[in-house]
Amino acid sequence: MTEYEIRTHHDDMPEGYVGRTYKWAHDEQGAVRLLLKKMPDKSGVCVFKRGGTGKILSTKELTK
Repeated sequence: MTEYEIRTHHDDMPEGYVGRTYKWAHDEQGAVRLLLKKMPDKSGVCVFKRGGTGKILSTKELTK
């Protein structure tokens, strides 16, 4: 398993806020699925598990 850093922007936070979360998964898409209730639509807006909406800015594999 690999650790991934996912950077997000939440719509209910101030402009310029960038949230970071770290997830362990087999692949990048699996790490994003752990964070989201609904996958992003065509415009990139997604619904997070805790109920907020926002966008995923980047996903990066962390090396050890």
